[in-house]
Amino acid sequence: MPRLSPAEITMQLSVAKMTSIRQHSALAFAPAKQQNERSFNFKLSFMDKRQQILEATATVMTEQGIESCAMSKVAKQAGCAAGTLYCYFDTKEELIRALYQHLVSSMNNACLNGHDGSAAIKTQFFQFWGNFYRFMLSSPRNRSLFEQLSASPAIDETLRDEAIEPIHSVIAQLLQQGKEQGYIKKLPDELLTTMTFGSLMMMAKKQQTVPECFRSEINEDDLLTVCWDAIKS
Repeated sequence: MPRLSPAEITMQLSVAKMTSIRQHSALAFAPAKQQNERSFNFKLSFMDKRQQILEATATVMTEQGIESCAMSKVAKQAGCAAGTLYCYFDTKEELIRALYQHLVSSMNNACLNGHDGSAAIKTQFFQFWGNFYRFMLSSPRNRSLFEQLSASPAIDETLRDEAIEPIHSVIAQLLQQGKEQGYIKKLPDELLTTMTFGSLMMMAKKQQTVPECFRSEINEDDLLTVCWDAIKS
């Protein structure tokens, strides 16, 4: 074998060292990558199970009422052991609060769909309250849940204010602009929103529960016009 020069020996040693470093790096990082994947999959599994429990709660509550919505019934509906529920929610009250937040978040997204704060006041009104009406009318379950959860002692004022904050600021701005521009009566916001939300909620409920009381189909624009006429100046 020919004798290598000092420079060649140094180069071969450098190559061998770099190869060793790459091999050790691959071995070192492989477990970490696998651990991250397991952690990610666990988070997905955790959220999926949590969502499954919320869906089961919504079903039991809609069918049997909030007072009869026992944790054992929720577990049975969710297809899991009763003890599993307590890995996600410590008490029934916590479960109710989580379901309320989930429901209101869905409602907020629906109400704000297509909202344009620069549009005419009447246009904003029809868009926003039309979205709310369609959200409640399209799902008897959502309407029933909202009605029950809003009256629950587990839903305190702080939670309620936090949950509706995304739409509260929009409503407040819309009504304030309407009053300043002379389109909306200068009455307390609480009165104006009760007239609108309350009327639309009741109409959705009656169409879902006693549709026979209406001799003809309800026209959405006519209904929104009635609500608009009730608050316009």
